[in-house]
Amino acid sequence: MKNTAVSFALVFFAMLCFGQQINRAEYFIDTDPGYGLATEIPINSPGNNLILSFDVDVSALSQGFHMMVLRARDDLGRWSNTCQHVFYVFFTGSITETIINKAEYFIDTDPGYGFATDIPISTPDNNLILSFDVDVSELSQGFHMMVIRAHDDLGRWSNTHQHVFYVFFTGSTTEARVDKAEYFINTDPGYGFATEIPIAAPEYHHTLNFEVDVSELNQGFHMIVLRARDDLGRWGNTRQQVFYVFKSISPEVSDISGIEYFVDNDPGFGNGSWVNIETPGNNAVFDFFANMDDLSEGDHVLYLRAKDALGRWSHTYMHAFSLIISDVGNKEITSWLKIYPNPNQGNFTIDFSDLAGEVIKLKIVDLNGRTVYSNELHGETMLLSLDLQTGIYLLTVEAGNKTFIQKLVINK
Repeated sequence: MKNTAVSFALVFFAMLCFGQQINRAEYFIDTDPGYGLATEIPINSPGNNLILSFDVDVSALSQGFHMMVLRARDDLGRWSNTCQHVFYVFFTGSITETIINKAEYFIDTDPGYGFATDIPISTPDNNLILSFDVDVSELSQGFHMMVIRAHDDLGRWSNTHQHVFYVFFTGSTTEARVDKAEYFINTDPGYGFATEIPIAAPEYHHTLNFEVDVSELNQGFHMIVLRARDDLGRWGNTRQQVFYVFKSISPEVSDISGIEYFVDNDPGFGNGSWVNIETPGNNAVFDFFANMDDLSEGDHVLYLRAKDALGRWSHTYMHAFSLIISDVGNKEITSWLKIYPNPNQGNFTIDFSDLAGEVIKLKIVDLNGRTVYSNELHGETMLLSLDLQTGIYLLTVEAGNKTFIQKLVINK
């Protein structure tokens, strides 16, 4: 290879990072030498969230596929799950020796090297940008794959480049009017047999408003699929939308029979610490004691959820707090953050009233790392109403020397 070092970047973070600082990261290629014995990835400053960039020396590797494995360790000596990355080492000759003098492509079926459709090259060179037309008139409607490759003056063929494309034949726009639309939920009954969406008159373009009956659906995630047909009998592509059905409970049948709580880690529904309610009702206000005897000093999260007489669980209520143990063993609990409900439909409350006067940084990112909301608060309670798509997000709160990361589930 020309370059014997390949640059990588990775992100390490903990879902609950109270008292946890990532202080070591390492990688190995192909063979694990054991925890702590792999190649160290430099960490300038330990933290809860780290973005690390580093070079990997691949000069001693053989040509072919290899696997790089990464892992991190916190200051409590606990190792993270591993992250694997497969890569390919390819050795080329000197660029000064290589002149591209031929390029070709084929669609779907390889006729063999040198027998595909020629891509004209006016002047052979080390680097070429080629523009060319592809005749698709003989292809059937549907998906196809075009494969491109090049040849140098030493007789060597390059790796191939694949490009998937779709051939779609349309009739004249004067002939094609949308005259039927339909939808189905979860299971396709077949073209023309789904629930019809009323169309007043066939047109080239339609904006349709319609209601969907979800009364017979179970609580949970579902998918609605829509499609349209023109007056030549051709169906268009489908459009899918995932949605969530949430069954609310009538007040007269929603008596709360009790709550359960747990700290930091969810043991599963019904496996937390149970607290009975002496007088069940659809609204319950009562005091209870949460057992904190086995907790270590530091930051923790208390979770609560209620169960009704029909065995249905509520959304989860979250309350972050700090536990301080004095020299004589006395325990002091300081509250600093409440979030509820979670999951939600984009509307939820964040209560920082116990941190009055402190500057609080709030950020919500999606699982692709894109920031969808950020704000700076000052120890206040606020109701957030965010237009977010159904899915899982990461909510990060920074308050002084405290950092908290929590999954935020949006169900619409």
